[in-house]
Amino acid sequence: MSHHEYAPLGRLAPLKMALVPTFAGMLKYMGPGIVWAGLAQGSGELIWWPYLTAKYGEVFLGLLIPASLMQYWVNVEIARYTITTGETAMTGFSRISRGYAMLLWIGVFLENIWFGAYATAGGAALAELTGLPGGWTPRGQALFWAYTMIGVYLGALFVGRVIYVIIERLTMVVVVVTIAGMVFAVFQEPVLEAAGGFFTALLTPDFEKPANWDPEDLSTVLTAIVFAGAGGFGQLFLSYWMRDKGVGMALYMGRVTNPLRASAEVITSTGYVFADTEENRRAYTGFMRYLKIETIIGIALNFTTTLIMCWLAWALLRPEGIIPKGWELAVVQSAFFEVSWGAVGKSLFLLVAAAFLCDAWLQCTDGFSRMQADFVYSNFPRSHRYHFRSVYFFFVGVFTVLTTVTLPLAEPGQLIIIRGVIAFMAMALFCPGLIYLNYVLLPRVFPSWVKPHPLHRALMFLVTAIYVGGAIWYVVVRLGG
Repeated sequence: MSHHEYAPLGRLAPLKMALVPTFAGMLKYMGPGIVWAGLAQGSGELIWWPYLTAKYGEVFLGLLIPASLMQYWVNVEIARYTITTGETAMTGFSRISRGYAMLLWIGVFLENIWFGAYATAGGAALAELTGLPGGWTPRGQALFWAYTMIGVYLGALFVGRVIYVIIERLTMVVVVVTIAGMVFAVFQEPVLEAAGGFFTALLTPDFEKPANWDPEDLSTVLTAIVFAGAGGFGQLFLSYWMRDKGVGMALYMGRVTNPLRASAEVITSTGYVFADTEENRRAYTGFMRYLKIETIIGIALNFTTTLIMCWLAWALLRPEGIIPKGWELAVVQSAFFEVSWGAVGKSLFLLVAAAFLCDAWLQCTDGFSRMQADFVYSNFPRSHRYHFRSVYFFFVGVFTVLTTVTLPLAEPGQLIIIRGVIAFMAMALFCPGLIYLNYVLLPRVFPSWVKPHPLHRALMFLVTAIYVGGAIWYVVVRLGG
């Protein structure tokens, strides 16, 4: 290649010149946004929003709509970088600065030591369902099922040929079953009767300090806000799933395959650039249109699930003074199905909750193993002696060990809140990096038409300011007691 076929960008190797792949239609690329929604549904939707609704009623409901909508701009910017260059957002952050990428890498590690809590909460649901092992404490039963489900879901990684395809198919099943169950649940008489009061509270928020306010719930509110989506570094998973789906320039990058079923694909650590031609512009516009639709679908699915869970908590838990907590975070919500369908409904909900939460563990394991491998591959050339797939599976092993060790340390709620607070700080940390990547760095080497509309940019600045301001406010409040 001549020097004209490369474009220097940041501190890593130059981008290589290539054509934008032909856009093959919306249906071919659908999936990453739904997988993102499946991950997002793992804690905020199933646990913390119903918790806040059951405990405080209308006070925090007004935060649900803006917290969900804020995810749109973040997701579009994460995927924009991947569609445009083929690289992941983490590689992009490494192009900005190794120090900045290192800070994020440490944050990824700290945030996700605790994600085994999803499996524990799911294990508690299965323990309630089965009553097994007999004679064990609720904590012991929950941990038994958590470890069992980790083994089952880990084994699922070795079923198909391409790891992402396995994750996508499992998530599709869980999302469809869960939403179908939630929709059926709202047709119970007590739930329909409560609709007027619930939707009035949702659309006319009241942010007065509740009489029963517990200062310890400040971290819970923060966790609920950030987990109105995947939250924190988990938000960046979308970049990897878009890459393995082959969206835009990511088609050239290669996928992580199952070593038991498929040979390793070539996975390059350096992305691509394209020329200012009408053909490239037409194809790129198709991919960006797809991105916006895919993002809206993912956020709509996530918001719908959260909304229904809050509605059920408002109608069924709040009047009884029942608040999810301790080792039974995902157990008391079985009342959602039990009211109309008795024991069968309760069993159905517990199965759905277990699938939901343990599926979130699998998505976290996959996503964060990709991020760790990506960081190592981008910043340490010696790692190229090993295939990206080998580095990925090494980190799958590392995080499986870490999560199984941290499972017994505290109740699942406490562990998820620790992760939630770190996740909020993460949004404040990487959103400015996305702005720099897409609004400053990329326009230096890409055609001017890759830059988003000024209104979109302004809203992304606003969303970033909210995350940064919220993180600073939280730290000040905590330090001030």
